[in-house]
Amino acid sequence: MLEIKNLEKVYPNGHHALKDITFSVPDGEFLVVIGLSGSGKSTMLRCINRLHDPTSGEILFNGVDTTKLKGATLRKMRSEIGMIFQHFNLIPRKTVMANVLSGNLSRTGILKSILGIYTPEDLERANKYIEIVGLKGKEKNRADNLSGGQQQRVSIARALMQNPKILLADEPVASLDPATSHSVMQYLKKVNEELGVTVICNLHFLSLVRQYAHRVVALKHGKLIYDGKPLEINEEWFKTIYGEDAVEVTIN
Repeated sequence: MLEIKNLEKVYPNGHHALKDITFSVPDGEFLVVIGLSGSGKSTMLRCINRLHDPTSGEILFNGVDTTKLKGATLRKMRSEIGMIFQHFNLIPRKTVMANVLSGNLSRTGILKSILGIYTPEDLERANKYIEIVGLKGKEKNRADNLSGGQQQRVSIARALMQNPKILLADEPVASLDPATSHSVMQYLKKVNEELGVTVICNLHFLSLVRQYAHRVVALKHGKLIYDGKPLEINEEWFKTIYGEDAVEVTIN
């Protein structure tokens, strides 16, 4: 589904964020990206959905090089790649239902979205995804009245309204407590297994990686240094990825 070839990203200030990144992601995989803060994880996700423009290299999404897309074809590609952020990015005063329906903006249009004009099919899908993320009964609750974990689950449902082929999750549990982190990860796993959506997720905690990832890639100083199974990350690999002084923190 996704092939990244020789991807490079150099920012205008000269920072070389990604250096010759190459790997592929098959349809239906739950891939986790790990590495220290500043290793290039977030930059890579933002290059995949073209929030950031790569400096060079190719990103092939279903065989099409997305780095060459512009205008309507770029917008169509983005509509097939959902994105979940660390800080939820919900509209606080809007209800759960309104926030989830906003994920359909590319199809509904701005005016109809502002006026709250949605088709019965849109409403049916929104209710389906709200139920999938365990928030049935909270459709009329305001987003700012929800817990952090519940807000992140709303953002998952909102992303699903796009009918994405890939779901990108950038540190989706970094702002959450350990128990809530597992809850959110379990819903991402459910989306992957039950809906068949490919997931690429940036994470810090290896305990979560080992439990949820099919495969792991690790970045360090912008370079890909590991591509393999989560359970094969032993103490030696841990030190290589995170540094000699690093100590693993476990989320139970």
